[in-house]
Amino acid sequence: MQNRLYSPQMGNDTWREFLRGSAPSGHAVQIYSDLSELAGSVSSYLAAGFEAGEPAVVIATPEHLTRFRAGLAAAGWDEARIERAGLLAVADADETLAAVMDGFDTPSAQAFDQVIGELLDRFPGKQVRAFGEMVDLLCQRGQQEAAIALEDLWNDLGRRSRFSLLCGYHLNVFDRASQAETLPHVCRAHSHVLPAPDPDRLQRAVDHALEEVLGASEAGKVYVLVGQQIRADRVPMAQVLLMWISENMPALAERVLASARTRYLDEPVAV
Repeated sequence: MQNRLYSPQMGNDTWREFLRGSAPSGHAVQIYSDLSELAGSVSSYLAAGFEAGEPAVVIATPEHLTRFRAGLAAAGWDEARIERAGLLAVADADETLAAVMDGFDTPSAQAFDQVIGELLDRFPGKQVRAFGEMVDLLCQRGQQEAAIALEDLWNDLGRRSRFSLLCGYHLNVFDRASQAETLPHVCRAHSHVLPAPDPDRLQRAVDHALEEVLGASEAGKVYVLVGQQIRADRVPMAQVLLMWISENMPALAERVLASARTRYLDEPVAV
């Protein structure tokens, strides 16, 4: 099937621009199934900032931080060099989240501004690159409403401070519950969305899955309906399609998702 409403390369280019720093106030999210996917993006994002003299604030779990540091070292930014340059502030994700929640079931705006503000204030007058996974911790604990509230606090702070933000969500894009319940909120809260490490391959997989399950004619109608929801290239078409199918065609969604998953995993990775 030839999708004429969207070029997958648009999503790739937009994501690369964010990592390079072309969206200095952007709030991006990467959906990942394997930590290596996230580590690659985070290390690229931070290294590009360091090369431009932009410091970073990283709020991560110890395991993830270790992987990010390894990626940075491979990019020429080992711990000693980063420390000499004074370009990195690190905070533990669990401890920072506890401070932001301040004993409540939902994040405290006052506590958030104080805790996150103090981290950003370590680099006064600088454009900062931030990475955080507190929201993902809340999602993993089933605290969906608190996660949404925390994303809103990040966006509010972004309108008042100079930083870009990259988030990571450990989700399965081929799971209907994730597509119907979690990912719509995630996509609305972010300026840039990467639903899979290879958006082009995901788009091809979704194209073929829709034609296989719905037939070419009905699949074409879905593209027309979904095309109304595309806002520039902020959310890749494949991701919008999977959310739409999961919400509006629940009886067929599992078959579409299963087919897309098989095709995505079976396609050889481009070298």
